[in-house]
Amino acid sequence: MNFSSCTSSLAQMALPRLSQKLIVVFCLLGPLLVLHRPNSETRPHAMEAESRFVDVSGHRIRVLEAPGNSDASATVVLLHGQSFQASTWQECGTLQALAKHGVRALAVDLPGHGVTGGPSLALQERPAFLEQLLKALSVRQPLVLVIPSMSGSYALPWISSHADELAGWVAVAPVGLSLWTDPPAHSKTKVLAVYGSRDAMRSDYALLEDKLPQSQFLLIPDAGHACYLDNPALFNRELIRFLENEVEG
Repeated sequence: MNFSSCTSSLAQMALPRLSQKLIVVFCLLGPLLVLHRPNSETRPHAMEAESRFVDVSGHRIRVLEAPGNSDASATVVLLHGQSFQASTWQECGTLQALAKHGVRALAVDLPGHGVTGGPSLALQERPAFLEQLLKALSVRQPLVLVIPSMSGSYALPWISSHADELAGWVAVAPVGLSLWTDPPAHSKTKVLAVYGSRDAMRSDYALLEDKLPQSQFLLIPDAGHACYLDNPALFNRELIRFLENEVEG
């Protein structure tokens, strides 16, 4: 596993104490464009994805699936943040990168978002909904969840009692860490935490490290809360590396 660091820059960011296993990626990538608008030189070409619907707890949920790998042994399910939707993962090339890597990749529009539409779910309804969603998607093991921001309110409570059903999960600045009272402390499931260096929530990693000391840390330089949009090439590359080194290998 490769480690990169820049002592002076990290000190200025006042990052929390990090474990020996953490990953810090800090590269000089040149100026980026406006927040949430990837540089046109690094913005991946959006691939065509298969769009379909599944019925989950009375909701008609829109699913985008990368073509060609429906029989793959590993599955990656991509949730999304409050301001985004399934097509976000298509636009930033993550579905394409995962398809090229040979895994089954699915992105969903959660209730209240994207093509799914309708009302959003109450917080207490979300973990049970996620359980039913994964069943409706017929996911195979090994399974990896990508959990950005708002989708932490779906995934973190569910992970408390289902961690062993996952080969790994990627926490992209998820909400709810401060309220997560029953993390699976003894689980061997691999965890990668991803934050942008300009994200005000990046200090939340300390909460995740305290609850799950085996978690790894990826810092995306000059990126905000939706760091996968500010530097999709780096995010996609490190997501594939996490799958290769920690899940598949």
